[in-house]
Amino acid sequence: MHLHSILLRFTVVAVAVVLAFGSIPTVDAAETDEVRIKARAVSTRSITRTASDMLDIRITGWTGSEQRAALIDTLQSGGNQGLAAALNEEEAIGWVAFDPRGGGGPGRHPRQTDLKYSREVVSGDQKEIILVTNHYPGYSSDARAADGAKLTDFPVSFILLKLQRGDDGEWTGIGRMFVGARLKFDTPNGKFVIDEFPMDPVYLKDVKVK
Repeated sequence: MHLHSILLRFTVVAVAVVLAFGSIPTVDAAETDEVRIKARAVSTRSITRTASDMLDIRITGWTGSEQRAALIDTLQSGGNQGLAAALNEEEAIGWVAFDPRGGGGPGRHPRQTDLKYSREVVSGDQKEIILVTNHYPGYSSDARAADGAKLTDFPVSFILLKLQRGDDGEWTGIGRMFVGARLKFDTPNGKFVIDEFPMDPVYLKDVKVK
């Protein structure tokens, strides 16, 4: 089966979008060599405007198991507002920003958004990268989702990448970015899942790990 046919099977249904798995090996180092990722961003709400935009991601470290456990406890006890506050206290482990290949102009000044959670889930020649921030990636200095949703209502955003290693050793694939969401923790399955999101995800195509 073609790579994209396999990867496109993952869904945007709230309870099915997984941020971490307990049974699959993960990278658990506090520090790592910088990982550079490029992707083409396509929004279902504004395909003409964003189809030429690239997403630039830098990962400088991975969230450890103890940090992850602490964030789970915070989410369960303090909800999404508590989780966002806890993420705000975490050191940045990278950043994400749009690269407007379609040109600049009013409102087209991308802001660099710090990443506060990163996990790499590896299974043979396939892996997922999960990235979370307590801010909204986007343009200008106004931290709102595209439909005006505020951080107080949907306090986290995340990126989920599904990758496969080719014969040349390069990792490529697809992904999705949810700008503004509420999360919950699925205790029986040991997974973070999306509880609610106010707008359609940004689809990430031609994802390449540099």
